[in-house]
Amino acid sequence: MFYLLGCPMHYGVGDDGLIHSLEYLRNHYSNLKNIDLIPEISMPEESLRNLRNLNSVIATCTAIAEKEYTVLTNGKTPLFIAGDHSAVMGSISASSTYMRETMQEDMGLIWVDAHPDINTEATTVSGNIHGMPVAACLGMGEPKLTQFLSDHPKLKPENIVMLGLRDIDPPETEFLKNLHIKHYTYDDILSQGLENCLAESCHYLSHLKGVHLSFDIDSMDPALMPGVSVPVKKGFTKEDVFQIFEIYLKKLPIIAYDIVEFNMEHDINQKTSDFLSELVDYIICRDAEACGKS
Repeated sequence: MFYLLGCPMHYGVGDDGLIHSLEYLRNHYSNLKNIDLIPEISMPEESLRNLRNLNSVIATCTAIAEKEYTVLTNGKTPLFIAGDHSAVMGSISASSTYMRETMQEDMGLIWVDAHPDINTEATTVSGNIHGMPVAACLGMGEPKLTQFLSDHPKLKPENIVMLGLRDIDPPETEFLKNLHIKHYTYDDILSQGLENCLAESCHYLSHLKGVHLSFDIDSMDPALMPGVSVPVKKGFTKEDVFQIFEIYLKKLPIIAYDIVEFNMEHDINQKTSDFLSELVDYIICRDAEACGKS
C-alpha cells in the first residue's frame, strides 16, 4: 500500500515558487488531497556561501527521514512529493537505513534528472544544496548532510543508475568518471534507445533487493513541462516517463519513490501539475498490477 507524503522544500534552491506548490496540488487534485505534509523547518543560518540555508535543510531533511522511515517500518511504500531535490537526502536516508536494518542489504538508486546533483561545497558554483544530494548520500562533502538517521553512507557508487542527464558541471563529470557511476545522458539515450538503456540498467541493478526511484520533473522537456525551477532544454516526453516507470516497476524491487521540483509559479495552463497528478495515479495503478493486486 502506498503512503503519500510531501514537503514543500525550497531552501535547497531558494525559489519561493516551491513554497506553496504542494498545497496547490493538495487543493486542486482529488488524488493528492491526502498528502501527509511535512513542513519546512526554518533555522537560524550562518550565511555560508557554498552551503546556502544549511541549517534549515538539515532540520527539514531530518524530519523527512524520520517520517519516511516510520512509513517503511509500517509496511507501506512511500511516494514522496517534494519541492527541491535536496529533500531526498531525507527520503533516501530513510530507505537506505530501512534496508540496512531490516535486510542487512545495500540499496540501489535510480536517479532520473537533468542534473546529477553530485556537487559538494568544494565544487558548487551556486551554493545551492539541491545540487548535492547524491554526493551527500555517498558520504561526500559536508558531514552534517551525510548523517541523517545514521553515520553510514547511504549509497555505494556501484548501486546507482542516472538517467537523462543534460546539464553536468565539470567537477560532476569527474565524480561520475572516478566513482564509475552508471549514467546515461539524454544524448546517450537518443543514440542507444530508451528501451535498451532501461533494459541494461535493470540488469545492472538486478542483484539488489531494494531500489529507491527518485524522479525530477526537470528531466523532461521544459517545452512540455514548464513548471520546474531549473529547466534544461530537451528532455523526456510524457510517454518516455511512463515507459521508464513501467519498466522499472516490472523489473526492479522499488521500495520508495520521489517526485520533485514541481514549481507552480513557472507552470503554464496546469501542464506540469496535471502530469504530476497523472503520474501518481499511474505509479499506484501499475504497481498494483505488477504485484498482482489489481
